[in-house]
Amino acid sequence: MDKLSAVIIGCGDIGFLFDYNKKITGALTHFRAFRDSGYFEVTGIADKEKKIRDIINHDFGVKVFSDYEKMCAELRPDVIVVATNDESHYGILANVIKYKPRLVFCEKPLSLNLDDVEKISKHYSVEKILLQVNFTRRFLEQFEDIKKIIDEKKIGEIESITFYYSRGLIHNASHYLDLINWYIGETEKNLFKVSVKKGLSKRDDSYSFDMIYKNGPEVRFIAMNPTKLSFAEVDFIGTKGRVKINYRNEIEKYKVVENKIFRGYSAYELYETKPIQFAKALPNAVENIYKAISKKEKLRSPASNSIKVFELINRIKEKKICQN
Repeated sequence: MDKLSAVIIGCGDIGFLFDYNKKITGALTHFRAFRDSGYFEVTGIADKEKKIRDIINHDFGVKVFSDYEKMCAELRPDVIVVATNDESHYGILANVIKYKPRLVFCEKPLSLNLDDVEKISKHYSVEKILLQVNFTRRFLEQFEDIKKIIDEKKIGEIESITFYYSRGLIHNASHYLDLINWYIGETEKNLFKVSVKKGLSKRDDSYSFDMIYKNGPEVRFIAMNPTKLSFAEVDFIGTKGRVKINYRNEIEKYKVVENKIFRGYSAYELYETKPIQFAKALPNAVENIYKAISKKEKLRSPASNSIKVFELINRIKEKKICQN
């Protein structure tokens, strides 16, 4: 296939700014990932901020628009990227269908409620337009590796998994809910809501909760107060080892060894630490998009994953807070 055309709606942080004027290997934004891919030509962007439009037009010669519908009607792109604020996603997704793109790549969430996610997913399916959601970890080999470690029981039986997060159950925790569905499956047993804290908006609080799996691990989500402090950790505890994602965005691997202090007991020993290569996620996603359009592979993060995440979100919200 020759190069396909792509347009980007929303050129804020993940749309354009995160890696603007930065020398990195890979990409932290949709603009750089599509522009550098070799698979696509970015033919237009739409953003409300004139300053951003002027930078992109001047530095890259890309056609810019303040009105995304005007852009889509004029350019008729193969791929449309939606990288605007969470509240706007559903309306934009519903509107761009009429321009008949081959695929839409949307930042999570598709919407802020399950009904809308199901509606938009069905609409895209009927129109035969591919819909991919940016659950970032689906596009990284390190997270494929963790799944393999769990599936092959390299750290034994999983006893517990703990997630620390902030800034909304939908906005941020949804990444980890998708991870749990991918690694462990959907919980068929108990789910307990422990507390509620402020999230990004009145429609997206942060919840602390526990998930208890039948004959499986206990999963705990611990919500932190909203802040731009980059802190998110995950800890997979197994009977033969441990995998931890630390606050430095590194994956730590541990094995069980003899305790050097207390004879007859054992302890976890760190044997490997590797950084998570987040700058590879969007380039990998773009390659997957191109191959999915070419019918060479399936989407790694289709809209159906979002439906499963929102079904779980609804269950969490419906639970009453546990009483001591």
